[in-house]
Amino acid sequence: MRKLTKIYSQRGFFNYPSIRIVFEWEDIISRTLGLPIKSPGEISNIWHRRFEKNGLTGLYHTLTPQCSLGLRYIMTATAKEECWYNRNSIPVIIDFWMEEKDLPAFYKAFRHVPLMLVTSREVYEYLREHRCPIPLEHWGLSVPDSYLERLKVLHEKKYDFCFFGRPNPFFVRLIDEYAARHPGFEYVLNKGGIDNRSYETNTGRFICADTGRDSYLQMIAATRISCYTTPGIDESKAETGRFNQVTPRVFEMLSNGCHVIGHYPSNPDTQWYNLASIVPNVDDYQAFEREMDRLLKEPFDTEKASAFLKRHSTSQRSVELQDVLSRHSISICGE
Repeated sequence: MRKLTKIYSQRGFFNYPSIRIVFEWEDIISRTLGLPIKSPGEISNIWHRRFEKNGLTGLYHTLTPQCSLGLRYIMTATAKEECWYNRNSIPVIIDFWMEEKDLPAFYKAFRHVPLMLVTSREVYEYLREHRCPIPLEHWGLSVPDSYLERLKVLHEKKYDFCFFGRPNPFFVRLIDEYAARHPGFEYVLNKGGIDNRSYETNTGRFICADTGRDSYLQMIAATRISCYTTPGIDESKAETGRFNQVTPRVFEMLSNGCHVIGHYPSNPDTQWYNLASIVPNVDDYQAFEREMDRLLKEPFDTEKASAFLKRHSTSQRSVELQDVLSRHSISICGE
C-alpha cells in the first residue's frame, strides 16, 4: 500500500487572488490529516524547467524513483507534459476546459500519476465517458471552515446588489432593466479587473478599491444580493467552453450572508451540490424581478446556509479524502 505523506504547495511562487483559497484548503487539510506542506525550492524548479525545455521530460519520469506521494492542486488542466506530474504526485484538478481533441495529449501528460482527482462531477463523468486511462476519482471543491464562523456575525448591509469580479453580461442586462423600472435603485459593480477590483455604482459613485482577500470578503458581507453563473454559460468567460462546474464564489457569498440569484444548467455538478436548494435559478427578466423583490425584503436564512456549507466544508472533504484514497490502496501517513 502506498502512502500519501505531504501536500505540495505553490505558495512562495504564486500569490494571485484566485489561488489564495487553494492555500486555505491546503492549511486545513494539513491540520486535519497531519500532512506537512512542502513548497518546492527554486533549485527543483530550475532542474524541472531544464528537463522540459530540452524535451527530456520522459527521461525525468524514467529516472524518478517511486517514493511516498504528495497531493498537488492544479488550477487549470493542460496537455503539456511536466515533471511535476510524476509517479509520486496525486494531482487535484480544479479547472478543466479542454476539448475532446485535446484528451489524448492530456492523458499522455498525466500518464505517470497513480491517481487523478477532479473537483468537478461533470468533468469526472465526461472523462469516464471518454475512457480516461488514468485512475480517476471525483473530490469536490469546499468552503474553508473559517468561513462558517462569518455566518455567526451580523453584517451591516450597505449595498442592495453588487457584482463581484467580472460583471456578468446576462445579469448586467437584467439589473439594468430592474434599475430602469425601479427609479432610485442603485447597484454596485466592479469596474476593474478580476485581480484589481474597483467598485463603483451604476450612477458613477465610487465605493472602494479592493486591496486583497479580506477587503473582497468584507465587500461581500456588506452586500444584500449578488448573482452567480456557472462558467460554461457565463458570457464573460469565452474560454470555458461547455463545462459548467460549481465554483468557490458561491460559497464565499453564502458564507457572508449574501443572497444569491443564479443562472446555471441542471448538470452532474449543480445536482451533486444540490445548488437549486440554496440558489434560485433564473432564465429571464420576469423571474429575476420576482427574486429581487422577494430577497430585498427577506432576511438571510443563516441556518439554511450553514447546513448547506457544512456539507461542503474543507474538513469534511478531508475526511472524504481518506475514503477516496483507500479505494486505490493509498493510506495517509504524515511525514
